[in-house]
Amino acid sequence: MRKWMTQIRRRMETVSLRKRITILFAVSTIFLLTFTAILSYFTMSNMLTNKLQDTFHSNLKQIRLSLENTIDDMNYVSQQIAFSKNLAFNLENYLTDDPSFERAHAYDEIKNELNTIIFTNPNIGLSLLYVEKNDDILFYSQGLAAPFSMDIEPVLYQGYQMNNYGPHRSKERYQDKYVLSTLRKLDMHHPSDIYIYLESNLDLTTDLLEVNNVLNDTEYILINKEREIIYSENEDFIAGQIFDTEEDSRRKEGYYWFEETTEAGWGIVALIPAAQYNAEVNQWIQIMIYIVLIFVIISLIASFILWKNIHKPLREFSKEITLMGNSNFHSEVVETKIPEFAELIEQFRDMKKQITQLIKEIEQKERKRADLEVEKLIHQINPHFLMNTLDTAKWLAMSGERKELSQLLSSLNKILYYNLGKLGTLSSLEEELDAMEQYIKLQQIRYDFTYKLQIDVEERVLYSPVPRFILQPLVENAIYHGLVDDGEIFVQVKKQGTCISISVQDNGRGMNEEKVMEILHEKMHKESKIGMGIGLNYVKRIIDRTYDHMATIEVETEIGKGTKVILKIPYIKGGGQLHD
Repeated sequence: MRKWMTQIRRRMETVSLRKRITILFAVSTIFLLTFTAILSYFTMSNMLTNKLQDTFHSNLKQIRLSLENTIDDMNYVSQQIAFSKNLAFNLENYLTDDPSFERAHAYDEIKNELNTIIFTNPNIGLSLLYVEKNDDILFYSQGLAAPFSMDIEPVLYQGYQMNNYGPHRSKERYQDKYVLSTLRKLDMHHPSDIYIYLESNLDLTTDLLEVNNVLNDTEYILINKEREIIYSENEDFIAGQIFDTEEDSRRKEGYYWFEETTEAGWGIVALIPAAQYNAEVNQWIQIMIYIVLIFVIISLIASFILWKNIHKPLREFSKEITLMGNSNFHSEVVETKIPEFAELIEQFRDMKKQITQLIKEIEQKERKRADLEVEKLIHQINPHFLMNTLDTAKWLAMSGERKELSQLLSSLNKILYYNLGKLGTLSSLEEELDAMEQYIKLQQIRYDFTYKLQIDVEERVLYSPVPRFILQPLVENAIYHGLVDDGEIFVQVKKQGTCISISVQDNGRGMNEEKVMEILHEKMHKESKIGMGIGLNYVKRIIDRTYDHMATIEVETEIGKGTKVILKIPYIKGGGQLHD
């Protein structure tokens, strides 16, 4: 045997990859088909049989729980009525008093209490009080089909002063349905025994047994704790017979049976015709066998295609991936006539280009980010601006102009508080507009300007997140490059499509093209000593960084007529997030 295995191993060492794949698939396919043919029937049969049995048991358990819950509800309601001292007292008065106001009052009290207890339990149907000595029926909730009798069959469970019955036909008029019922003796001192009778509100066959059928021909029987059949839907199992299950089998007289027993001892049994049960199992087995065969066939076809068309292109493609792993992004991939591989190769080429481009963009963004962070840290606020503002506050204090001093310091405080916000975090447009207004108020006090400010803002964009200090430089530009000692500044913010349009317009002296380019592109300019030091160049760079070139800034100016700066940024609904 060992010699034979050695010879086979030596022969395989000289066999090409193509022949090895052929032999491997042939042997594995034959083995798989043989093994599947032998094992599939037994495995699938057991598995599906267990699955069906679990399904039947689960279904039967749901029915048993529903019956138990119905009986528990009736027992609970009957217990509330039986042990109600107030109801017993009023009932005693009602039965013993002569017709009078007190007797009528007792009747109303009894009726109200019964209604309160019974109608708050939707599982209760017919209810009544029965006086055994006089054969009187009192306080019934529905009309009766016939005179009431305590001889109710079958008895499901007997307890102390209480019995559970059913299934039996309802005693309610015009109701031809099978119900469960409870009869309990009331706890009161009276010459005659008084009972409360309750019926379930569900139709046992229509609402429960038929609805929960797993198979259309499933039939049910109920047995008591002595295993006597008390209710049956099957003609072969008649009420009164003993349901014998001593034999170790799930099959009985042409039926498969499944049983659920309650703690009280009674139980419910489902009967499924053997022919239908086996047909269900066989149908599942056939379906599973077909699926296995189809899977084997598809596996063989796929394996053949894999060997025929993918081996060579995949080997060349693997070489190309290895080159890429060695940081060689400029190698060319081998061409192939397979459409799927051609598409994959094209995508691989695009991926290499994108990776190369992304590497360059990341390097550029990191450099720009570093420059921007340094610049923002340096120009958080111009020292000259702060010194001159405090100097103005000093002279206002010396001259006793408290109101203007208070306004100046309040505006400065708000600007500084806003300026000290965490680097890189976004603010709302509403907060940005407030910081802009505080800056204008401060400048008006410092230089005693009389320019007029008009702000037109759409309310729906107020909570849109924006970078800090993108409006103040626009207003500062209007003050230092547009207006002289007076004039008008008009600020308009509105939503245009998917963008927010922010425009700051003045009616000042205007600028030439050279000045516009200087303001937009120079990092420092001479006016920075009198302003806050955050110029339009900062605005341009911060929106490029925040919105990734999806924002624009334009300057429209005319000598002698004024300047208009238009900033367009993507609209983000209030509460939105941006990656800084």
